[in-house]
Amino acid sequence: MWMKKILALLAIVVLFIGGCNMMNKKETLTKEQQDNVVKNIAKNYDIKSVDFISFSKDKNTGTYHLLFRINDNSVQTGLSANKIEEYGTSMDIGLSPVEDFEYLKRRNPVDYGNIDVSKIGIKYLKN
Repeated sequence: MWMKKILALLAIVVLFIGGCNMMNKKETLTKEQQDNVVKNIAKNYDIKSVDFISFSKDKNTGTYHLLFRINDNSVQTGLSANKIEEYGTSMDIGLSPVEDFEYLKRRNPVDYGNIDVSKIGIKYLKN
């Protein structure tokens, strides 16, 4: 009887610790999702490099926020999405503040399929 109580208590402690670890699991973007974001930016902007700074989820709204820097510019900009999967889809991106990125805007957007991310310097998020 005494041994059953100890085993039950031990099982509860292990489950509690496991549950805490799962709740604290930090979500991040895959390399493919980050490449996709770069391609979506490059459709409309002439970019040489993208430095991903941070990725977070607002616990109040459930919105995901991705911060990055373009062409070693000191100005940070970002994207917000309701679902993390949206970073893996084709989307139209407008960088803001507009006046800081207007000089990079393409007159004629490039087709998504014609963008080669290997020619763009990318600093990925650290996991």
